[in-house]
Amino acid sequence: MGEQRDERGAPLDEHADLEGLRAHQLRDEPGQETPGRVGRPAQGVLTQVCMRCGKEYVFDTAEPPADLTCEKCGNQVFRSFFDVTGPDEVEEDFRVATERDLATDDPATDVTAVDVRDLDSI
Repeated sequence: MGEQRDERGAPLDEHADLEGLRAHQLRDEPGQETPGRVGRPAQGVLTQVCMRCGKEYVFDTAEPPADLTCEKCGNQVFRSFFDVTGPDEVEEDFRVATERDLATDDPATDVTAVDVRDLDSI
């Protein structure tokens, strides 16, 4: 097949207009919806929960079948939950804020002798 061309006979390029160029630049940015191809999909675990009985189906390596039917009640309506596997900014921030400092040369507490004397004077 030959190269696609516009009405003037010029080759079509996805970056030919400013909108196409901006869409190409933003396609991997989170929260940005742009026309055209999407960047790589997130890796994670999809959980489908039956709306009638609550039975869970977990898909981590393959997509769920289009004709998924609950084996417990026969329902075909599911609620989807997707959890990204791998660290994200929120998880990293929580870990940094809550993990213990394991350096052996640090004092056991950040309370100094001056703090103790100040409390004794109250």
